[in-house]
Amino acid sequence: MAAAPRIAVALLGGGLGERLGNSVPKALFPLLGHPMIHYSLRVLGSLPGVEGVYVAFPPLHIPALEKALSPYPRGPLKAIVPGGATRAESALNVLRAMAVSSPDVVVVHDAARPCVTPSEVRDLLAALPGHDGAFLAAPSVDTLWAVAGDEVAGAVDRRSLVRALTPQAFPYATLRAAYESGLAEGFQGTDDVSYVRRAGGKVVWVAGERWNLKVTYPEDIPIAEALLGGQGCA
Repeated sequence: MAAAPRIAVALLGGGLGERLGNSVPKALFPLLGHPMIHYSLRVLGSLPGVEGVYVAFPPLHIPALEKALSPYPRGPLKAIVPGGATRAESALNVLRAMAVSSPDVVVVHDAARPCVTPSEVRDLLAALPGHDGAFLAAPSVDTLWAVAGDEVAGAVDRRSLVRALTPQAFPYATLRAAYESGLAEGFQGTDDVSYVRRAGGKVVWVAGERWNLKVTYPEDIPIAEALLGGQGCA
């Protein structure tokens, strides 16, 4: 029987939350009395096989994060890593910090998505073997139109489109190599999948939950709190 993969989590908490009207990183915004990042830490850190969680955070705000997390069990939280100027730079900083343990698999998640569920992550990891990456996604349910300015240019077939969510999972060596080469060559991807695909990787998508929302605007806060309080999120 093959040994279970050793899993590490890269939790990216670099967003500064300007659109929330916040002067501190979004991951520290309170939801139901707990910092937003607490929910992702609790779900991802409790999954079987996870040996370490590494958080990327704006360097000036790391003391505030340490203070916010001090009332909670540390669990598998291994390190808080200074984030970079972009999401991609933050991700690579974390991947480099993981080199000492060199995990088999890395799961990358945005701390601004606090409603991720354990079942989503289990489905994601189950889909990864045999591929260079897997990511959670939600099929589009709306009618989509391509536009040019304020004019409609044409319809888009939504059957071929999904909304990318996180977490996204990859073999550690695959993702690190993709980020190292991509950033060295000036590539500016929008998520982890974009770097792996640029490097020629085969990536599959896995259906995620519609309520795995990214908290971005003030009106997202009551929605997230309702989900966290009433639908079994962490």
